[in-house]
Amino acid sequence: MPRKFKVTVNGREYDVTVLELTAGQSASAVAAPAAAAPVAAAGSASIAAPAAAAPAAAAAAGAGDEVAGMGGVVVEVLVKVGQTVASGDQLLVLEAMKMKTPVIASRGGQVTRVLVAPGDAVEGGQPLVTIG
Repeated sequence: MPRKFKVTVNGREYDVTVLELTAGQSASAVAAPAAAAPVAAAGSASIAAPAAAAPAAAAAAGAGDEVAGMGGVVVEVLVKVGQTVASGDQLLVLEAMKMKTPVIASRGGQVTRVLVAPGDAVEGGQPLVTIG
């Protein structure tokens, strides 16, 4: 029977669903949804929560959020909370496959939240900065 948990990894919360196996039951004997992440066997110390959490991170974007257009690593954050930005201003720089890509403001306003820091790994669709 699937059970839901909230897991915190590197300060970020993820909602995960884990399939609980009974004694003598193998994971291959249980029909799992096609999008399910690998589940660790009973007694194993590994968890596959980040893989299952990527869609949840993308779904968390709200009004005013500037999101990552692709997965990568934050190289530089160019704005601070309270700073006023215009549409077209550069907010931060992402790097993926040795290519640096700027994240540009799609709207003007005041930065109310900076959700990432240099060195953070991000997924496509993940909120990076909120402009109010």
